[in-house]
Amino acid sequence: GGRMSSQELVTLNVGGKIFTTRFSTIKQFPASRLARMLDGRDQEFKMVGGQIFVDRDGDLFSFILDFLRTHQLLLPTEFSDYLRLQREALFYELRSLVDLLNPYLLQPRPALVEVHFLSRNTQAFFRVFGSCSKTIEMLTGRITVFTEQPSAPTWNGNFFPPQMTLLPLPPQRPSYHDLVFQCGSDSTTDNQTGVRYFVLCSISLVYQFVMFSLKT
Repeated sequence: GGRMSSQELVTLNVGGKIFTTRFSTIKQFPASRLARMLDGRDQEFKMVGGQIFVDRDGDLFSFILDFLRTHQLLLPTEFSDYLRLQREALFYELRSLVDLLNPYLLQPRPALVEVHFLSRNTQAFFRVFGSCSKTIEMLTGRITVFTEQPSAPTWNGNFFPPQMTLLPLPPQRPSYHDLVFQCGSDSTTDNQTGVRYFVLCSISLVYQFVMFSLKT
């Protein structure tokens, strides 16, 4: 009987996971929905068998409770569920935790990009794989491949033939997550009339003219 002292414990069953904490831990956030649960002011939550059952994600509640205890947001290094954790913080009406999570939601997610060099028979290709399809989309827009087709077979001692035609070739997109482009020389033909591939990349607005001259 009587009023519960701040030393007393409360047990929460959140989505089937059991958490026990002090009343005082939750009472530090009087404006929160959790505080109203304990006071019996929130009609949705009833004490059943000494426990308050909350139909929410129990795994994420462990981070909520850690915040209630420490007033700090310290998450595991591999944690990435910021949006769902913020949704839980909104549900429990923990305004300060919602605000602490905002910078994490604005951070760009790192995109993994792998570049593979493939040599098949006489042709050479670059294949770029990206975990984020938007990154691949952006790279596709910034990579232009030209085939050089000399109109005169004579080389007259210069690096480039006197007349040459550059034909643009769009990179291929086998899937949302990769792009493929050819590079170097197609050595099926002899040097006099060989087709060479040039790759023009604009990366961070710096145009780099890259010529791959592959020795076979």
